[in-house]
Amino acid sequence: MVGLVSCFSDIGQNNECLILIFNNMKNRIFALSAILSLAVVSCQNNDDLESTESALLLKSATIAASDVAIESVAQETSYEADFYSEYEHILRKLSHFKGRKGNLLAGKDHNHYVAGEMPVVSIDTAAAGYPINISIDYGDGIETTHGKTISGLVKIEITGAKNTDGSKRIIDFVDCKIDTIAVAGTSTELYNGDNTTTRSIKLTSNVTFTVDGGAVLNRVGNEVRTWTTGLSTAQERNDDVIETSGSVNVTSNDGNTYSKTITKNLIHTGDCHSIVEGVVEYKQNSTVLATLDYGDGTCDNVATLTTGGTTTEIQLKNPKGKGGKGHK
Repeated sequence: MVGLVSCFSDIGQNNECLILIFNNMKNRIFALSAILSLAVVSCQNNDDLESTESALLLKSATIAASDVAIESVAQETSYEADFYSEYEHILRKLSHFKGRKGNLLAGKDHNHYVAGEMPVVSIDTAAAGYPINISIDYGDGIETTHGKTISGLVKIEITGAKNTDGSKRIIDFVDCKIDTIAVAGTSTELYNGDNTTTRSIKLTSNVTFTVDGGAVLNRVGNEVRTWTTGLSTAQERNDDVIETSGSVNVTSNDGNTYSKTITKNLIHTGDCHSIVEGVVEYKQNSTVLATLDYGDGTCDNVATLTTGGTTTEIQLKNPKGKGGKGHK
């Protein structure tokens, strides 16, 4: 179990982590098989079962590990879109003085990035006000207060005023990388609600993630994020509670496909950088490969992976991360 302590925090940076997960679960299967195989006549059958279960465990561990890492990256892209949508009115004003293509936020105070760094930000607006196009160039890499390092270019098109029912944010990733995971493609967020009593975002995406080591995963998703708490404090993220529902279909570069379905809504809280509650089910060809249970609502770095009748506790990235305040 010791090997798993750092494994999920380093996924995408160290391929040995998948081997550690697999070995941990495999050892459990071997121990169980040793008890059941006291009868010599059953040895061959146990070997066959062991081989099948081990292959399933490896596949499930690989899928779950990649999904946890990519979900963290996807969440960070949403934070960035929120941050610059909040700055929209400031960017408009600055563009009148500095020009639309300048680094509009240079020299401005902020608590979103570490060590006083800031990406090069420019804006282009339609004569009537919308759409507004924001370009964020992170260069070779800038670290956020969530502990993520972003590099490359992100473009955001906003079709209407923030938190206006029916407005959209269209996010384009160009040569972008978050930590060691490359991101390419488009994600669209459709806003619904009055931002006083209701607030939800319908997320449709077709994004490709390339994990360090060569795995390429194309994810086509339809999800809904609904705020259940925190609407009355517009500038404070720590009291937010967000429920996510929906599903994602994934195709890998080796031709394998699988689906991820949220069977119990995932719960995100503003003061925790890990999902605190909810269940995800992974399927391939209508066969359930595994379920991942994020727990009972406690902010920790523990989740439970169940596959083939075997349950293994895994550890996620530091749940508290850095900072905690932000914009909605």
